[in-house]
Amino acid sequence: MSAPTHDVALSFEDGVTRFVKCREGQTVMDAAYRSKINIPVDCSDGACGTCKSFLESGEFEMDDYVSDALAPDEEAAGYVLTCSMSPKSDLVVQIPTTSAVAKTSAGTFTATIAAVERLSETTMSLTLDCEDREKLVFLPGQYVNIAVPGTDQTRSYSFSSGPDDEQLGFLIKLSPGGVMSEWLANQAAVGDSVQFTGPHGSFFLRESDSPLLLLAGGTGLAPILSILRRLQSTGSSRQAHLIYGATTDDDVVELETLRGLEEALENFTWVHTVADEHTTAERQGYVTAHTEPEHLHDGAASVYLCGPPPMVDAVRRDHSERGFDPAGFYYEKFALAAKPDSEQEGAEDLEGAEPETDATTPDVGTVDAEPRTEERTPAPAPTPLDPAPASELLQSLEGRELDGQTVLPRVELAELGADARVAAASDLPDGSPVEDLPRRLLGRVVLPGSDDARDTDARVTEDDELLVAEDARGILGQDVFTMGELEPLVAPRPPEPDPEPESVPGTVTTDGYEIGQQHPSIQVSDAIFDARRALELGALELTIGRITSRQIAGYRVLAQATVPYVDVEHECFTDAHAYTESNAAFHDYLFTLTGNSHLLSAYQDLGVKGHMEESLRSATWCDPRCAQDHLDIVDAMESGDRDEARRLFSEHAERSKATTRRAMNERRASRRPRFVTPGRFADQVVIVTGAGQGIGETTARRIHAEGGLVVLADRADTVKELAAELVEDRSDGVGDAVAVLADLETWEGAQAVVDAAIEQFGRVDVAIHTVGGTIWAKPFDRYPPEEIQAEIQRSLWPTLWGCRAVAPHMIERGAGTIVNVSSVATRGIHRVPYAAAKGGVNAITSALALELAPHGVRVTATAPGGTDAPERRTPRGPGPASDQEKEWYQGIVDQTVESSLMKRYGTRDEQAAAICFLASPEASYITGSVLPVAGGDLG
Repeated sequence: MSAPTHDVALSFEDGVTRFVKCREGQTVMDAAYRSKINIPVDCSDGACGTCKSFLESGEFEMDDYVSDALAPDEEAAGYVLTCSMSPKSDLVVQIPTTSAVAKTSAGTFTATIAAVERLSETTMSLTLDCEDREKLVFLPGQYVNIAVPGTDQTRSYSFSSGPDDEQLGFLIKLSPGGVMSEWLANQAAVGDSVQFTGPHGSFFLRESDSPLLLLAGGTGLAPILSILRRLQSTGSSRQAHLIYGATTDDDVVELETLRGLEEALENFTWVHTVADEHTTAERQGYVTAHTEPEHLHDGAASVYLCGPPPMVDAVRRDHSERGFDPAGFYYEKFALAAKPDSEQEGAEDLEGAEPETDATTPDVGTVDAEPRTEERTPAPAPTPLDPAPASELLQSLEGRELDGQTVLPRVELAELGADARVAAASDLPDGSPVEDLPRRLLGRVVLPGSDDARDTDARVTEDDELLVAEDARGILGQDVFTMGELEPLVAPRPPEPDPEPESVPGTVTTDGYEIGQQHPSIQVSDAIFDARRALELGALELTIGRITSRQIAGYRVLAQATVPYVDVEHECFTDAHAYTESNAAFHDYLFTLTGNSHLLSAYQDLGVKGHMEESLRSATWCDPRCAQDHLDIVDAMESGDRDEARRLFSEHAERSKATTRRAMNERRASRRPRFVTPGRFADQVVIVTGAGQGIGETTARRIHAEGGLVVLADRADTVKELAAELVEDRSDGVGDAVAVLADLETWEGAQAVVDAAIEQFGRVDVAIHTVGGTIWAKPFDRYPPEEIQAEIQRSLWPTLWGCRAVAPHMIERGAGTIVNVSSVATRGIHRVPYAAAKGGVNAITSALALELAPHGVRVTATAPGGTDAPERRTPRGPGPASDQEKEWYQGIVDQTVESSLMKRYGTRDEQAAAICFLASPEASYITGSVLPVAGGDLG
């Protein structure tokens, strides 16, 4: 009897999951390699640890291995060696590498030409009868790569036919010298055989009831026709308006088809416009000139745009400048290649050139897009190339050109100062956006490609489900833009309220298409899950009834992996982090089953997992059906019940939205100050040192909520996280926030904070110094000299240096407030060095108040008592180690509580309230005072 076989899910770092069959007694490593999945391995006998991975779930046994390869504590934590482990049940294993170790591809189909017709001087239609038509499933808007007969070339074209049409239709722009154009115009005949692969692309019609604004440029009409035909076949009543643009009258096609669709669809309207001023069309100009506010339906419409890069960029810019904010923005543009090398020299007008990697929409097979000479003033457009030689077009600009094209335009930079900002995308010399820069050099595409493009002989099986998408940063095969990240010395000011919609980054692929989408405020939870639902409904159409029993089994393993992390009875997470991880693997898997790299990329670009990790970090409540939904979805997929699966995906999206929304609200409420006096610090610039945690963090939050412009200073990175949170929470009446990393125990660090505040905001109104705290707890005679020095360095110098750095600025302005944070521990046990430091803070406060009062500057301090706070994210020092040290520390606690008349510790909000009062204009007649905030303990 053969050994039992189990499914092993290999989960890669980039979110892709592969399944392999593994027999009991067979190692996971062996099973993976037999499936042509190259997981990390070296020795293969448990000696090196190269194959170390993490087991998420399942039972297994492991052969002998050496402890150097896998330490006992690692094994206890769940790590395994894939070269030594064999399954006893289905397994889910996290592999410490990306899915680039495996590949997948879309299907290959054979078809015959049913019709080939010249629609105009520049455009032809191609109609194909596809063998195994029932196996080809595509979504309206997707495309395929067609092999040009008699060559080793392929070209990409979008379907113009609907997904339910028996025959496949395409619109193709003719380009003299292009391989597809030459074959189609001179050789193609009815009955000829062609092959294509696909479908590809994440540009497709989303399931929704929202109105549609459809924008098409040239043969970019093809995918729009596919969308309209889907609406017709489903009897949709969605409102849809199309604006179809072309360069010349010769480029206008399919008008009769559009008239027929207008009659068949009750809520469909359309117009067409031609850029050429000599057009006979009723409308002249570009699509942006004919887009009206009512087409957006007050922001409820979704925009679908197919066109060349300048058109896409011009529309996006036009929407931004006119304040259009659509419910969703989906676009498809493509980077096109050159005419044959033999025609390079004399290529005066690149618009008609045939690409080496033809793309369909909007001008199939064209190198350049339609020239943009937008007349409407608010939307400056790209300038078309003049047909004169390049030497007469452009002047040399200090090496800012390549092949006669400006690639590094001169940009004037403003000096750093109070109004310093980052140059916007439109800050080029002529006011045009960066997107208008040339996208080709020497007639070739210079936007990202992929190493996969060279791997033309690679073949994969239908079981190879992993997807690879890599960007390049080169020109003509040479890397010229190296990847790097630079952090600013001072955090830049955040954008003004009501920012433009955030974009999901487009992906420029090896076949030349760039596909992307925009959603208003995509980081808002509801928008993310709505977008995921739309993509999943599309993936469902590509997979329902077509996935194998093996794939269903893998899908079920991932669904079951989420169940232990939801307590149905108590409606809560048992482990929110583990749920997020297993949930991500479940949702990723559906997209891998489509075999569509664009669809997977579009889903991953939504950042669902990262959003959930952030939002659910401290979540407790969970909709009790979330995990059960996963199991039910698998059942529906297994039975081929499309309607049930659609219902479950939609309901699961709503439950995910509710769960994450509640977690976000609870988290926002938890970080909101308990006490707030609105507007008290309106437009005041306030430095808060030690703002990364504790009393300093709570004080900074309150001042920000009361309208203050806060400069958050700390040596820990947590201060950057706090600044990001405060900027995220901006609304009417609250202030701004920037973070500065600095060692405040040094003069240089303190000076840098003040300099940053002046650089960013132009002044400092208030400086609050909270840095300090006991590092050790022990009788004075047990302190070694170096620990005494460290206590003084920690709790005295940051305040002294902070006061010294800000005082000259306040004296010069003749106004300002300094609030220091001392302690009632000046009368306490087991921390004499700390008490000495805080006594010094008291002395600084009273002495400096005398000096600065004549200059209009107040200096005060609070003296906190024991204060409840969560465990510090950046510890001051080692915690009590021995029983004796714990006893000494407990002595501090007991004495602190006993000294308080209220017999309790205070809260951070209570401490921040006192600090904010002294820092505010309400305390304008208080200076030189130290206010105890210790429940009656006067210190």
